[in-house]
Amino acid sequence: MVDTAVIPVAGLGTRLLTLTKDNPKEMVPVFTKSFNELVLRPLIEHIFLHLFDSGIKNFFFIVGKKKRSIEDHFTPERNYQEYLKKKDLNYRDLLEDFYKKIEKSNIVWINQNSPRGFGAAILNAKEIVGSKPFLVHAGDAYVRGNSKHILKLIKAYERNQSDIIFYLKAIQNPRAYGVAEVSKINREVFQVHRVEEKPKRPKSNLAIMPIYVFNSKIFDALLKIKPGFGNELQLTDAIQKIIDLGGNVRAMKFNKMDDCIDIGTPENYYHALSISYADSKKNRQTI
Repeated sequence: MVDTAVIPVAGLGTRLLTLTKDNPKEMVPVFTKSFNELVLRPLIEHIFLHLFDSGIKNFFFIVGKKKRSIEDHFTPERNYQEYLKKKDLNYRDLLEDFYKKIEKSNIVWINQNSPRGFGAAILNAKEIVGSKPFLVHAGDAYVRGNSKHILKLIKAYERNQSDIIFYLKAIQNPRAYGVAEVSKINREVFQVHRVEEKPKRPKSNLAIMPIYVFNSKIFDALLKIKPGFGNELQLTDAIQKIIDLGGNVRAMKFNKMDDCIDIGTPENYYHALSISYADSKKNRQTI
């Protein structure tokens, strides 16, 4: 059973400057519809609620400098909650729901002193995760709707007994992403034959989305590889190492371009904000 998630939030977010000079990009707001109210949630809260509602109860956040506001956000403030109750404000239920889910979770903060790549962030969780399977969800990936995509990924991982399973999305220009070459197994699942981080000449248009389920083999692979693109320890290179060693790597696809959006650029963040607003106005429940 997959009940553990590692959530890297240690990146500097330089493409969203100057907003991210002193604020984590993971704290940018997105729209949701909750308790019949149109509300704004920090993206990292949106991700946490999706994971919690999928059965994840152990959360290991990989944090760096200037991320204290994330820790503060996940620290219940009962005095503030009492203030909302006295004022009879509608948003008290929204906050109470969030606090209850925090208190039912095991949340651990793991410090990463300097950003050394997505793979290095995951490696920081090696000792605390141990030998059990775990989910990885980047803190800057907006996924619309509810938690169904996480449940589908976990069920596919358990059903296929793979070493790794992750999401893909077909995009026009995948050179800024990890790219996968796959073959179809069935209507939902693909066999992954090769992956490459930010290739100059992509062999496919299938970009890797930063939502994965791993077993502990990923830690051994991360210890074996050398720094890759950008002189950083790349998670994609560790996945390729497992493929080279005969491991079983599978993937699933998001159906639409808008289903998963990396908010790391101003254009992408605006797109995610627009999509989340439109969905919320259509009364799509997202908690």
